[in-house]
Order: sequence, then C-alpha cells, then structure tokens
Amino acid sequence: MEKLIRRLSISRVMRLLGLAVAVGLACTVPASAGKLVLRIHAAHKGESPQPVTIRTSLPARISTNDIVNLNGLNLGYDVKSDTYYVYDTVEVAAGEIKQYNVEMNDIWVVDEEELASYKARSGALAAMLAGTKSSTDGDEEHADVLAREEEILLRQSENGIAAVENPIIHIQAYETNLKAFQEIKQSVGRLENLALAEGLNPGDALIGDDRSAAIPRRDVHFPKEFGEAWVNITVHNSSATRPRQVDIRRDMPPEISIDDVLDAGGLLVRYDPKAHSTYVFKNDIEVQPLETLTFRVKIRDKWNINAERMTFLQEKVNSLFLMTSGRASIEAVESTLNGALEALEAIMKERGPETLSPAYIAFYRRQADRLDDVERDLNRVDSALKPLETKRGFDIPAPDKKTTWLIIYMILGFLALVSLLFFLRWFVRSS
Repeated sequence: MEKLIRRLSISRVMRLLGLAVAVGLACTVPASAGKLVLRIHAAHKGESPQPVTIRTSLPARISTNDIVNLNGLNLGYDVKSDTYYVYDTVEVAAGEIKQYNVEMNDIWVVDEEELASYKARSGALAAMLAGTKSSTDGDEEHADVLAREEEILLRQSENGIAAVENPIIHIQAYETNLKAFQEIKQSVGRLENLALAEGLNPGDALIGDDRSAAIPRRDVHFPKEFGEAWVNITVHNSSATRPRQVDIRRDMPPEISIDDVLDAGGLLVRYDPKAHSTYVFKNDIEVQPLETLTFRVKIRDKWNINAERMTFLQEKVNSLFLMTSGRASIEAVESTLNGALEALEAIMKERGPETLSPAYIAFYRRQADRLDDVERDLNRVDSALKPLETKRGFDIPAPDKKTTWLIIYMILGFLALVSLLFFLRWFVRSS
C-alpha cells in the first residue's frame, strides 16, 4: 500500500492521542500499511544549544506489544492515566530540528479472519438448528450476523487508514465497528446456547458472548488484609553554600484513597476533588546545602492482590468440570474450560516485580485484566450449562390452541355439574 502522510495540528493530535507534548515539540502522524507513526520534532528558538525535554503519551489502547520502534526514545508508564509514553532529554543546537519517529501497529482494524470465523460459526449453527423448535430463532440470529458483518466490512473499507484524509475518522470508524462486532459475538452466543439446549454440540469451543452471563467481579475477592508498599519521595539541594526552601506534592495512584495512606512519613495527606486523586504534600521544607531528604510514605498494596481470586477461579473451573462429566454433546463447553484452565495456570506461574514502581503497578493491573478474561469465559460456560440442567418429570409437549380450549370447557362443564348436584341435594333436604 502506498505510504500516506497526514499532517495534523498539535491540538488535533493531542485530541486524537491524548498527548502531553513538551514545549518545543511538534507532531505529525503519517500512516503506512499496518502502521501508525507518531512523528516528534524537538526544536527551540534560542541562540545557543540547550536541552529539550520530550514527553509524549501514546494512544490509550497501545500496549508494549504494539510498539514497533521507539527510535531511540525511552518508554515510560503513566500510573494515573494507565497509558504508556515516550520521553527523553536531548541537546538541540540553535535552529536545529531533531525528529523521532515512533512506530506503532495500526490496531484500529477489525481482524477480518476473526470476523469470518464468527460468520462461519453462525451459519453452521443455523443449519444445525434447522428442523428443531429453535429453527426460526436460529435463522433470525444468523441474518443479524450477516447484516452486521457486511456493515463492518463496508465501513472498514471506506475508512481505512489509506482511504481517509484524517486518521481520526479511521479510529472513530473502528470504535463503531467494535460495537457491531460485539453484537455479532452476542448473536453467536445465543446460537450456541440454542444448540446446547437442543442437546447439540455447537463447535470446538464456545466463542460467542452471553449477555445473561455474570460479569467479572474483582472487588469480591479483595483480601481481608492488604500488604504494604512504600513510596519514596526525595528532595536534594545541589548548592554547596545556600539552603533551599521547597514544596513537595506527590499524587498517589488512583487506587489509593486517604484511608490507604498508612503513614505519610511526616507529610500531610489530602484529596484533590478536581484531579480525583489522593496526594501527600508539605510546603516550605528547609533543605540544607548538599542535603538530601527522603520521605517514606507507607500505603496499602492495592495491586498484588490476585492470589485469592486465582484460587477462586481454579475452584470454579473444577466445579464446572464436574457439572459436565457424563454428559454428551458438550465438547465445546469442555474445550472452553480447558482453555480457561490453561490460561489460568499460565497466569499463576507469572512473577512480577517485587517492589513498588510503575512497572509493578502495570504488571498487576494487566494480570487482573487477564483474570477478567478467564472469569468471563467461566461465567460464559456457567450460563451455557443452564439449559442442560436435568429436568424433572415427563417432557410432554404443550397442547395446541384447540386442545387447550377443549380442556377449559371440560373443566367448566364439570364444575357446573358439581354445582347443580350440590344445589339439588340442598333443595331436597330443605323441602
């Protein structure tokens, strides 16, 4: 595909990518096949060389796996916004412009192979349900899948990164397509449940979503007692002769409330309603020449808390396996459980950083996301098994409308006869 370059104003790029651009930086966003490139310019208007600070946020959906080339810049993680950014301090000569191209995969594209797999599953399930009492429902769900798939492909073709003047349009189209794709997944989930209710195996695994399934819950698995973590805040006076007075303010991560600050280490604790964050601070701190002061703030560890949840999910996998034992035509359910168990075991083997840092927080946040995916799969299986619950009594089909009214008339006639006999008996006794 022919490389295209889209030049955007700083304000528009900032709106698109949520960028925190330092003074002296300019950005353009060129696009090529499968890539989006954030172009950063470092420059200044002075008459002598001076350092320029670069700090530019990457898009919110970008992960470390999506970054192709940092072009010599450093990668950081913003705890507050839960996004990555690139940064450095570079020496720039007078009139010089330094350019850095940060390459990222174009993740704003619906995977057409995955979309085709949902279409194929939908068609196979509709054909499987033909001749059953769920046949009509199956055909309607499949028709919805076909309509939404066509809508997604058309929108993606018309708004591809090479087809639009503004990359914002490309991203907006992707967000719309995500919603339509979610509806396709829900339609396939309903088709899978219909097949299971008919005693049919819907496929090699359950791939559809179920709106009736419970959502993942992290809060119910919080430990009764959290661990402890330390935030070190350091100030230094580099002057060898003069004391300094400094103000300190450090925002805590979003998970930390005032009650989670166990020891402020000599600082004060407040909550900023505008920033929606807890912070520690102290003003007019006297720092002597060449002195370094360190304040150690003790907080609750609100990140490394997933062990209890892992145990719960492991027990839930085992209980769902017991529910499937001895049942036929549910290979898809068992395959989904095996996949969830494999993912859970991989998560349980992970080892993250041992001390509090941005990398520590990022690791355990992403681990909680992966546990959400496992719990979502288990809740999907739990919901899918409900139609398979053993029925008590006889499975007798409901009567048609004519038979129903005949039964009603017979009951009314019987009640009228009983009432007449009761009246005659009472009349004879009273005469």
